[in-house]
Amino acid sequence: MAEEYTDYEGMQANSHKVLKTVLKIILIALILFVFGAILIRSCMRKPQKHILYSDALKTVLSEDGDVDIYYQTPYDSINRNDAGTFQFSISDCYYIPKTRQLQVTVRYNLAVLEDAKEKYSLKETPKDDCFDYSLLFEDGERITDYSYSSYISGRYRFIYLLFDNVDLDEYTLVHYDPSDAAVTDSSGKIIAHETDSNGKNILYETDENGNAKVYTRTFVSLETYYTDDVDYTKQPLSSLLVFNRMYNFERVNNYNKLIDFDGKFPIFKS
Repeated sequence: MAEEYTDYEGMQANSHKVLKTVLKIILIALILFVFGAILIRSCMRKPQKHILYSDALKTVLSEDGDVDIYYQTPYDSINRNDAGTFQFSISDCYYIPKTRQLQVTVRYNLAVLEDAKEKYSLKETPKDDCFDYSLLFEDGERITDYSYSSYISGRYRFIYLLFDNVDLDEYTLVHYDPSDAAVTDSSGKIIAHETDSNGKNILYETDENGNAKVYTRTFVSLETYYTDDVDYTKQPLSSLLVFNRMYNFERVNNYNKLIDFDGKFPIFKS
């Protein structure tokens, strides 16, 4: 009997080990699943970086063999509705001075379509890609014509907007005297003025005559409207700062990797 009791204890000990092993495996699998889901969802939220290979860009590259492309991460990147729910976001602002093109990526959760249905008292949920975009400059100019390319990843739609005839380098010269508020270097030399007489920001070098550049387009916003309710006198669904001259543009290195040569993301006219 003693021998049989010993075997029972051994079986009981082994069953506890098996149970612990199974529980560990389940726990590890659950942790991996949770982290995997978070990682996949995070990746779905991030757009693929692409510069649309437009005809204008193609022409410049064929003629010059190279082109300056500048990048800026929008500071004001997320729009939320009155309830605080995410609606639209922007990222990856590219500017090509040679072609006078500005490209920005828009992302929105497909749930925003239900918000549109409720907001505009629609009988049915509107079809995807039912929004209209425009660039609004601080001087009041608005650009409404654009080309675009888009794709859906999970619950998100990503749209690459490409605006033509965008000149971010247009400026006028304004003269200052030493009494004006200014930014100086370590030696006391005036290198930039904070604002002009109208309160516009000036963060660029003055010339030897004391002239400073007042840029026409220091701030550029991307405004979003529902396609069937485009009224520029009304408040847009979303207004986000795409370009801010107070933040430096960085020149893109190895931009050939970003240009859509393979036609995977065709360009559509708005």
